[in-house]
Amino acid sequence: MVFSSSEFLFVFLPLFLLVYALLPFKNVSYSLFSLFFYFVGEGYYALIIVGSVIVNYLAGLSIGTARATGQRKLALGIGVVFNLSLLLFFKYASFLWTNVLGNPPNAYFQSVHLPLGISFFTFHAVSYLLDIYRGDARAERSFVDLTLYMFMFPQLIAGPILRFHTVADQLKARSVSGRNVFFGWLLFCTGLGQKVLIADSLAKLVDRSFLPNQDLSCAAAWVSALAYTFQILFDFGGYSNMAVGLGYITGFSLPKNFEEPYSSQSITEFWRRWHISLSRWFRDYLYIPLGGNRHGALRTYINLAAIFLICGLWHGAAWTFVLWGAYHGAWLVIERLGWSRVLEAMPRSLRHVYAMLVVIIGWVLFRANDIDQAQRFLTSMFAPARLFDASDAWLLTRAQALAFATATLLCIPTLAGRLRHSLWLVRSGALPAYVPSAIYFRGTLAALIVFVVATVNIVAGSYSSFIYFRF
Repeated sequence: MVFSSSEFLFVFLPLFLLVYALLPFKNVSYSLFSLFFYFVGEGYYALIIVGSVIVNYLAGLSIGTARATGQRKLALGIGVVFNLSLLLFFKYASFLWTNVLGNPPNAYFQSVHLPLGISFFTFHAVSYLLDIYRGDARAERSFVDLTLYMFMFPQLIAGPILRFHTVADQLKARSVSGRNVFFGWLLFCTGLGQKVLIADSLAKLVDRSFLPNQDLSCAAAWVSALAYTFQILFDFGGYSNMAVGLGYITGFSLPKNFEEPYSSQSITEFWRRWHISLSRWFRDYLYIPLGGNRHGALRTYINLAAIFLICGLWHGAAWTFVLWGAYHGAWLVIERLGWSRVLEAMPRSLRHVYAMLVVIIGWVLFRANDIDQAQRFLTSMFAPARLFDASDAWLLTRAQALAFATATLLCIPTLAGRLRHSLWLVRSGALPAYVPSAIYFRGTLAALIVFVVATVNIVAGSYSSFIYFRF
């Protein structure tokens, strides 16, 4: 079940909100609905995450109650190994079989299904155990509360990635204000519009362009690369906005995941703005423990390269993802080596062009089915045999052209900043007393229009895949 589906919007979500509002024991109802949400999509594979919650619950208690350092380390090690073993088996078994043994995986490994959201709930579990071990949080004694932390359906499949110490208090007590519900509604509708009206409109174009053995002209390759650059932002960013919006509606303050990433003027800045919860997770639980930038320049470069190789692998078991991670890690090292000082001397517009060019090339590596296709695609972009084809007329339908233009406008730094600032004013309540009524009316009307247009597209059978289901 995806957020942009009729079943979710007209059956699951209204029923959940009604039960959540009327019945006591909020965490129990939230957990049960989350389990059902996952079961609808995964069937008996939901038992995997249930088993994961049980093991992490016991491991957390063991870490929290053990007095000897050795016992705490043992409990932590068992818990972390268990979580990473699940991820390795379901996500990387076939990849490792092929690349280590040198032959295709057997029928059993080929049949292994990748559970939805396994990368996200694995990170939730590992951060929970590490937070307890570090003393940043206490072991959760309520099995229901830990289940909700691991299972919460808004962020279960695509994040944002939670750290236990940031939501532990909210699991115990939270309040739902009218302002938060309104802000959550605005954010949910914004995300729904981004996902359905922009990302889904561009998805068919992108999927055609990345078919195997596709031979593209220079124009087609560039349009397709830009389309995917917009698609992945508004698909993933839209889904994250819906998740954060649902969090506010139910009393949770979930971390934001994107902050105008395409306004960045360097790759270092891009990774402060893109998938923020993932970047911070890697920083706090891997980069800093490895030494961060505390042991000299060479060690810093090695740590950065290692973290981004792992980041690439986290996204998927394929060499394209490894190459994408290495590519971004290399640019971060290059900027630290002195390129950042060159950038500072450039005009802002040139810095922005540089950052976007690097990002677009990276998205080609990320989206390609294999390295050969990535090479052919980039060749079409930068060393083409032909600039145009007669068949390029199919590139953009009217709906796709409108989505392309809208995405371009929404990525303009000034406009994006104003929209974000307006949402922040609504969220914070930092508005004069005479303004909110007009703001609420206009916001509600705009959100309602977006919701209606998006749901009409959904009912009509618009494209509803979600990129990060692969991860």
